[in-house]
Amino acid sequence: MSEDFNLYPLHVFRLIARSGSVTRAAQELHISQPAVSSHLRSLEQRFGEPLFERTPRGMLLTGTGEAVLDQVNRLFALYDEIPAMADATRGQVRGEVLVAASSTPGAYCVPELLRRFQDKYPEACPTLIIGDSAEVLQWLREYRVPLGVVGEMIMDEGIHRQEIGADELRLVTAAGDSLHRVRKIGGSHLHNRTLFLRERGSSTRAGAEALLGDLISAFRRIVEVSNAEAIKQAVVSGLGLGVLSSWATRLEEKAGFLRPVQDKHLRQQRRFYLVRRQDRVLTGSAAALWECLTICRPGGKHFIGP
Repeated sequence: MSEDFNLYPLHVFRLIARSGSVTRAAQELHISQPAVSSHLRSLEQRFGEPLFERTPRGMLLTGTGEAVLDQVNRLFALYDEIPAMADATRGQVRGEVLVAASSTPGAYCVPELLRRFQDKYPEACPTLIIGDSAEVLQWLREYRVPLGVVGEMIMDEGIHRQEIGADELRLVTAAGDSLHRVRKIGGSHLHNRTLFLRERGSSTRAGAEALLGDLISAFRRIVEVSNAEAIKQAVVSGLGLGVLSSWATRLEEKAGFLRPVQDKHLRQQRRFYLVRRQDRVLTGSAAALWECLTICRPGGKHFIGP
């Protein structure tokens, strides 16, 4: 019976799954590789099935392994929430709560919303982690965070979303570039130009591809950059064009360094959403944070717009 209450082998299994490697799991746990392998063997014997397929690309989960991992992630998420649940029974909102955000709202919107939450609940400790939109959704699926903030993209059926803000996505140029005054931009305007795009997995990248459509093929070259600040500086320097959020370029436009194009077909509003797993019951600080951030819905006094 004592083995049933030993969560450590499940923790080892979870780290192997995340890293795809017994060696990296051992390094993170500060134990030997044989010890990690021993814990894994004990689990595989207990479940009567291999949990991983060992390949040249690393440790890949089997079908059974994927099913076990989903339940293990759920188990540890519930375990970590026990202190918050105890506080909630006493009417207290305190302790750390994680929220993951994609880079644009994570830089320009979420910090202000978390400040409001902190003002309301001074004993709570919201912690923001940044990834691209695909990473944020993956962290939600793995129960690594209770809440996320992402832009418009295809989401799993099991994700619940609540709109909390909007920006404008648009093609931008250096202030001295005459292209920003063109009211109808065609392929001929772009054939000798460079376009700077965010990395795949970013909602800004997906939005840029939808915004530009067939015009993307007209550019002389496409350069992928994983940082909006780097794209801004490249455009300010006259190296090319970029598709960026109105939040990201607000200061540069005010200072006269950047200009959005006047072609209204290359400017489009984009919504941002607070997201969580539908099957995850929020408790304590996470529940309070969800309630606080959803006050920023469209039409509400705290709605964040372009």
